[in-house]
Amino acid sequence: MKDNIYRTLLLTLLVALFLFLLHFLPTFKIDGTELREIDILSDLARQKKELKEVIPSPKEPSASVAYDKDGKAIRFREVWPKGTERIVDYSAGKGGGLDHFYSQLDRLARKEAVGRPVRIAYFGDSFIEGDILLADLREDLQRYYGGYGVGWIDAGNDLDQYKHTVDNRFSGLTEHMVKKPAGYDVGQAGMAERYYTMGGQATMSFAPFALTHDYPHTEKWASTWLYLRSKGGAAVSFELDGGKKSTQHVSPSPEVQAVKMDGITAHATVKVNGAGTVLFGTSQEGKEGIVLDNFSMRGSSGITLAKLPGKMLAEFARVRPYDLIVFQFGVNAIDAQTTPERLKKYMADMKRVVELFRRCFPETSILVVSTPDRGSKTSPDGTMKGVEMLVGYQEQLAADCRVGFYNLFQAMGGAGTMMRIVDEQDMGTKDYVHINYKGGKYVSQRIFKSVVAGQKNYTRRAKLMEQ
Repeated sequence: MKDNIYRTLLLTLLVALFLFLLHFLPTFKIDGTELREIDILSDLARQKKELKEVIPSPKEPSASVAYDKDGKAIRFREVWPKGTERIVDYSAGKGGGLDHFYSQLDRLARKEAVGRPVRIAYFGDSFIEGDILLADLREDLQRYYGGYGVGWIDAGNDLDQYKHTVDNRFSGLTEHMVKKPAGYDVGQAGMAERYYTMGGQATMSFAPFALTHDYPHTEKWASTWLYLRSKGGAAVSFELDGGKKSTQHVSPSPEVQAVKMDGITAHATVKVNGAGTVLFGTSQEGKEGIVLDNFSMRGSSGITLAKLPGKMLAEFARVRPYDLIVFQFGVNAIDAQTTPERLKKYMADMKRVVELFRRCFPETSILVVSTPDRGSKTSPDGTMKGVEMLVGYQEQLAADCRVGFYNLFQAMGGAGTMMRIVDEQDMGTKDYVHINYKGGKYVSQRIFKSVVAGQKNYTRRAKLMEQ
């Protein structure tokens, strides 16, 4: 029997050639109707086009125009040491950019009194829960720029007891938070998306974390603060080391109020009495230097922050002014099925967050920190599909909002970093999402170096402007 298989192969090749040639055929009309284009290469072209859409590349930020005393433009170029990830400022020197924060750091670096602590509000998800990452970043910043104390502590959050920076005990409080919507009223919430109602007297006590002494700058502080809302008024009693006591009466008000007791201490107890009073949190801090507040929310993608009342945020801006607000989210916004459409919707929601905080904290610098790496055993490069996509969209968000951007994904080491540091250096958990304290130190060192380099660039530019 004669073998005709070559004819089948020949026919297949001829059909493929014919379809390939149709790729170059221009479109034409019959009776005014344009015929559909035949393009065998369309899938390849579409894939290439979609890739460009998936990872946007924002334009290089406009340089902030600087002038010397004679009004002449200054030629200035930023310097970022090798291995230091650049903090990109898309503000062109305007509000929301990093100049305000850097100017405060510059004053601290020159040992100039600011008159209050330079405060950082750091919002994030479980990546920073329990002060992982932020404990080391806070310690490095306070060692370099000065300052003491752990900063913000939620009034009655059980998770605060796992921090390696403070020993926190409380009683008489019921927690209400955004992740438990059945008992949460956003109209009563504070900045941390939490608030605490009282059942009789509320008591909170604070002491240094006893098991380790890795963070000496949080083992004492100079001011103990309490933030609350008391429509009927309240009595707040403080007790510090050495038996020092003070009782303060809070006037009835629907607004956020703050009371404090000054005195260098390593132990503090705060008691509150007042029917209908809502507590938010306390702060342990120095009178100068750096304070880094941890506003973590497990499982959060950040978008619920847009629902916080602007009036409340403006009240916090008055009683607890911040010099830098950081938004580090993203891990909870992606999974293996992430699409560009989903991320565009997510970025639109996060844009509302940034815009809200810019309105309520008009003088404050804002920094969008990208998602960290998220490992995947099924991915060729060890990074979950969608991570690099999200990083691109987050930088585009910062560019659109004219604020700062920090690529934490690249600072950590890029694709495959999470699997490498977990498997080879025991820096996190086997879900390849969460770091431990060892991993937190690894990441914080990179952020710290970038902050210092950014401040030094600002200082060099400011000196040139004075000449």
